[in-house]
Amino acid sequence: MAEIASHPDLSLETSGHFRFTTPTGAVWATNGPLLILHYYDRQHPRAQLVAAPSGDGQAFGTAGTPSLSAQGFLRNVSASTDVIRARADFPNIQIAIDFEIRRNKSGFIFRIADDGVVENQPGLYRILRVEVLPEFGAAVTGEKGYLTLPNWSGCQTFYDKSYPREVRQTIYSSNDQWEYNCNMGLFGITRAQGTLCGIVAAGDYDAELICRVHWEQARTNSIHPCFVYRWQQEDDRIPGPREIRYSITPSDSAEGEGYVFCGMSYREFLRQERGLLSWKEKAETRPVVLDYRDRFFLKIFMAYKEPQADGRGRYHATCTFAEARMILEDCVRRGMRHLAVMLVGWGIDGHDGMPPTRFPVDERLGGEAAFRKLIAWCAENDILLGVHDSYGESYECSPDFDPADVIRNRTGELWQGVIWSGGQVHKTCPSVFVEKHTKRDVPRLRHLGIYGHHHIDAIGSFMTCYSEDHPLPHRADFAGEVRRMFHFIQSEMGSVSTEMPFGPYFEAVDGYFHSYSHPGPWHRASVVGQYFLDRTIPLLSIVLHGSINCGEGAGSLKTDPLFWLDWGMVPTWEVCMTPSESFGIPSYQSVAADLSAIYAQYFGRDNLAALLGPLTIEGRWELSEGVSCTRYSDGTEVLVNRSDFAWQDLPPQSYRVNSLATARRESSEPAFA
Repeated sequence: MAEIASHPDLSLETSGHFRFTTPTGAVWATNGPLLILHYYDRQHPRAQLVAAPSGDGQAFGTAGTPSLSAQGFLRNVSASTDVIRARADFPNIQIAIDFEIRRNKSGFIFRIADDGVVENQPGLYRILRVEVLPEFGAAVTGEKGYLTLPNWSGCQTFYDKSYPREVRQTIYSSNDQWEYNCNMGLFGITRAQGTLCGIVAAGDYDAELICRVHWEQARTNSIHPCFVYRWQQEDDRIPGPREIRYSITPSDSAEGEGYVFCGMSYREFLRQERGLLSWKEKAETRPVVLDYRDRFFLKIFMAYKEPQADGRGRYHATCTFAEARMILEDCVRRGMRHLAVMLVGWGIDGHDGMPPTRFPVDERLGGEAAFRKLIAWCAENDILLGVHDSYGESYECSPDFDPADVIRNRTGELWQGVIWSGGQVHKTCPSVFVEKHTKRDVPRLRHLGIYGHHHIDAIGSFMTCYSEDHPLPHRADFAGEVRRMFHFIQSEMGSVSTEMPFGPYFEAVDGYFHSYSHPGPWHRASVVGQYFLDRTIPLLSIVLHGSINCGEGAGSLKTDPLFWLDWGMVPTWEVCMTPSESFGIPSYQSVAADLSAIYAQYFGRDNLAALLGPLTIEGRWELSEGVSCTRYSDGTEVLVNRSDFAWQDLPPQSYRVNSLATARRESSEPAFA
C-alpha cells in the first residue's frame, strides 16, 4: 500500500492506515478510513456519507448521476519531519478537505483550516459533518482499561460489554441531550500501553463525540470527534478551523490513573488558550474572590409558587428575612461563621415567580426594609450575603414580559420550556437580557448593600436564535453572550457561581453548586447513562481544582464529607425554615447538627477548604476499593478510606492529610459522626 508519509513515529498510508508511535514504543493506530464525510445530496434529496478512502461508491443515487459513484481518496500534498499535509478528495461530488497532522511534544494535532474545505457545487452537494480518525486507538472488548467520557463529573466505561452501542453526543450538550451533561470537549482511551487523551481544540461548539462499545464484528471500544459544518442542510456553512489534539502518556505515568492525565491535559489547554485563571490570578483584579472561595456555601430557600400554566399558582413562604437571620444566628452559635449565604426566592412571587421582574422585594417575606436589616446584620457578622437569580427565562405573568425578547426557533415560533413557578417558561435571548435585565438589576442589588458574590441558576444547553431583531446564528454566539453576563456580574459583585458545570463558561465563573458526581434517574435513563456509565470519576475536579469551587450537595449524609474530600469537591447545602416538600429542601433545624460537623471538617477544626482550595490536583491513585490517594500541587497528599475495612494503618471511613507545608494532619475517627 502506498505511503503518503512515513516517519519513525508518524505514518499515513493511502489506505487510511494511520500510526503514531510513542517514545516508549507504544503504537496507537487506526486501520482506516481516515475521514468519513457526511454530505447532503440535493439531487435526491437526502443525507449521504462516504469515507476517505473508499473502494466503491457507497451513496444512494440514480444510475448515471454523480452521487451513485461518490468515492473518497487520500492524496499527498507535502510532508516534512513534523508535519503531514494531505487531501481527502471526493472528485465525483466536487468536495475536498485539506488537512494536516502535526507532531507536538506530547502527541500530535489533526487540523482542518477554515479554508481547507472545498465545495465546488454547493447547489448539489453540501458538507454536513466530517468524522476524524474513527476507531483511532480503539480497544477490543476484554482488554483492561476504560473510556473516559466528559459526562457529568466524569464518566468511566470499561471494556466488558456484550452489546454493541453507539452514541453521538453534542459537545456542550444540545437541548435535546440536556441530561447527557457533556461538559467538555475532552475524552480518553486507557489501555495497557497507556492513555490516549483527545481534546477538541477548535470547532468544539459545533462538534460531536462518537462513543462506541463492543462495536460490530471487531468488538471495538472507542471515541472519536465529528465536526459539524451544517446542523441542517439549508444552513450556511459554519466558519472556522477544526482541530483535535491527541496527547499520550505511558501506563506508569506520574499522574497515576489515566483519567487524571486527561483532566490535567485539558486544564493546561484551558489555562493556556481559553482564559481559565488560577485563584491567585483572579484575585489580582477581584480580591474578594478568595473570600468567597474559603467560605461554606449555604442557600436559604425563601419562597415559591406551585407550578401552574398561567403563573398564578399558590404562593408558599418557606423562610422570611427575619427567619433567615434566626438560622444564621444559630449557625454562628454553633461556630459556623465563615459562610457565603445565597437567598433564593427573595424577589416578587418567590423563586422564578415573575422573571424578568424581580423587584420589589416581596413584602410577604418582610420587604426591602427587612432585606436591608439582614444585609447589615450579615456585614456586621462577617457573613458574605448574596442572592440566587436567573436571567435566561421570562414569564407572561411579568409586567416586563415582551415576546419580542424571546428566542425564535427556525419556524419563527417563540422558544418555550417547562411550566414552572411563573407559568410556562419563555427563553429570553441573551443578546437581549444581558443589556435589558442583568445590567438593570444587578447594580440595584449592589446599591442595597449586596457585594462579594452572586449566584446564577442553571445555565446549560444553548440554542441559536432566528429572530430578525436579535439573531444568534451559531451556538458559539449564544455562549458568548452568556459569558458576557457572567463577566458583568463578576465586575459588579466580585465573584459569581452557577448551579451546574458547563464548559463554555469555565473561565467566567468561580463555583458550582452541583457537580453531578451522582447522576440522577433522568441522567441514568439516557443512552449514555444506560450503556456507558459504569461509574462516575472526579474528572471535573481534576480540570478545575485551583480555579473553581466544584460544589456538591448533600446525599447520604454519613459518607458525603469523605466523598467530597476524596474527589476534591467542597460541600454545599440548601435549607429553609419551613420544609419545602415540592423542592425537597429540608428545614434548617433538621440538618443543623450535620451542617455543623461538615463545617468543622472543611472550614473549622481541620480547615481543609483553605488548605487545599488554592492547589491543583497533580495525581490520583486508586489503591483499593474505596481507598485513594490524591496529590496536590504543593506536594500535599490526601489519603481517604471510604471503605468499611481498615487499609494498612488507615481506619475505615477516615482520612489522612500529609502536607509538606504544615504538620501532618490525621483523622483516625470517622469523618462524620
